[in-house]
Amino acid sequence: MSHVSTPAPQGQPPLHTVQVLGGGSAGSSAHVRSLATGLAARGVRVTVCAPAEADETYDFAGSGAHHVPVPRRSDPASVAALRAACADADLVHAHGLHAGLRAALALTGRRVPLVVTWHTRAQAAGARAHV
Repeated sequence: MSHVSTPAPQGQPPLHTVQVLGGGSAGSSAHVRSLATGLAARGVRVTVCAPAEADETYDFAGSGAHHVPVPRRSDPASVAALRAACADADLVHAHGLHAGLRAALALTGRRVPLVVTWHTRAQAAGARAHV
């Protein structure tokens, strides 16, 4: 399957999307790898924020994305790393509730669209099922 790269309009930088993984489950990581490949092939600048172990398995850089190692923790250092990675993002797409929470914290005070995809909703119970 070939992809055609679409350049940014004259004089404008390419769009930049940041994909944020929480624990990096196999399904979510494969999905992000696929998204990164398709977006990069279309001229979108892609940054994947994920634990180092996920990059070792899924080779996000091999998809044309830039990988920023961000541990799954919600400590201030982890959120600060996400905040820096999202500094010039046009869109942030978080994969999972934990990733969505951390991305929302990192984007506090910024007007950057945030999309959260919950890949395992069918397995939710209790309070998570109500989200």
